[in-house]
Amino acid sequence: MALILKTAILFATGILLMRVMGKSAITQLTPYDLMAIIIIGTVVAEPLINTKLKPTLIVLGALLVLYIIFSELSLNQFFNKILLGRPTILIKHGKIIEENIEKEKISLIQLTAILRVNGYPKVNDIEYAILEPTGEISILPKADIRSVTPSDLGINVEYEGLPIGVIIDGKIQRKNLKLINKDEEWLKNKMREEGIDNIKNIIYAYASDEKDEIVFDLREK
Repeated sequence: MALILKTAILFATGILLMRVMGKSAITQLTPYDLMAIIIIGTVVAEPLINTKLKPTLIVLGALLVLYIIFSELSLNQFFNKILLGRPTILIKHGKIIEENIEKEKISLIQLTAILRVNGYPKVNDIEYAILEPTGEISILPKADIRSVTPSDLGINVEYEGLPIGVIIDGKIQRKNLKLINKDEEWLKNKMREEGIDNIKNIIYAYASDEKDEIVFDLREK
């Protein structure tokens, strides 16, 4: 019982330390973020290390149960706010909210790098940038610089369905064929139409449920 209690305390301590470090430490890793996580993991695990099999299995089982409990608790709105936190606005109407980026331990260099990677080199082009509870940063550009979509031009676009792999590394994916309401006979007919006589020559092939088409990616001979 004492071992399980110790595991629970250390597990909760580890989560608390990660929350104090900020959400950016989870996904936007810098070298010092990575080292901090490694050290925290080592320090938290140190009291649990034991050469005997039974205590080790108890600890692993306790950690698994705790993980499941915390996952279930995160589905509740109240506990979700405690465990994951709330979204944080980093940029609003083209202006960086310095107080929030400091609170979330994100440097201006990191933030501007993330914007550039997503195709927005200018901060004033951003309507909102929001640090989500998952650690991801959602970027919403201003209306006048976002990409034009067919709906903006009044163009109706047909639904093409979800492309699903039906052949992967020369093997037929029967469950995927069933998902798109196709069968192996249909697949073999498509192969014959393309002059493919050996399925092993196909690296990848995908199709959708909306169209009677398939795209083959063949190995180079």
